[in-house]
Amino acid sequence: MFADILVGIALGVFGLVVCFAGLRVFFIALPIVGFVTGFYIGAAATRAILNESFLGNATAVIVGLVVGAALGILAYMLWYIGALISAGTTGALIGSSIMNTIGVNSGWAVTIVALASGLLLFLIAFKLALPIWVVIVNTALLGAAGAIAGALLIFNQIDRSDLGYGVAWAAIEESWFWLIAWAIVAIAGLGAQSQAIASITLPEDRWSTAHAA
Repeated sequence: MFADILVGIALGVFGLVVCFAGLRVFFIALPIVGFVTGFYIGAAATRAILNESFLGNATAVIVGLVVGAALGILAYMLWYIGALISAGTTGALIGSSIMNTIGVNSGWAVTIVALASGLLLFLIAFKLALPIWVVIVNTALLGAAGAIAGALLIFNQIDRSDLGYGVAWAAIEESWFWLIAWAIVAIAGLGAQSQAIASITLPEDRWSTAHAA
């Protein structure tokens, strides 16, 4: 319980920072977003292969750390990849939560659908070629979801071990209160970040290291 509260506080604070200041801190947060995404992918894949709970053993944690470190470095070296990773993370979140909502709890099924939906949104964001809005929209939506997930952990609405199954988003979808709270936080984040567009210029070279002008 105490560990869930600590994770909830950390997740909530990180979520709010990403949601409201995603564009301003994006280049600082890029490696973090890449690491968190890679950690989730590695741990979720291990869970599916070993058919155990999310982060239920040391192997899942180690694999998650290795994959997380790889994506974190990649997101720093190529900043636009980091932007696309954030879009893919949003897609994976949506995919896993849909599976949870319809009652599918197979590790393999959830992982495959999450990866497929993440890849789909990754490709859509790439084709749209609107990097600044890819950054704003995905950090606002993803940050708001993280903040609400943190609140759900703090108030014991979900368990830390269930995060890999999209339970947090499923809980948001199933409750008008949490859904409205997520929407309010996300819209506020979009508004706050939109005000920063005029003062921030993204690098012209999308395939360069992370730095803002």
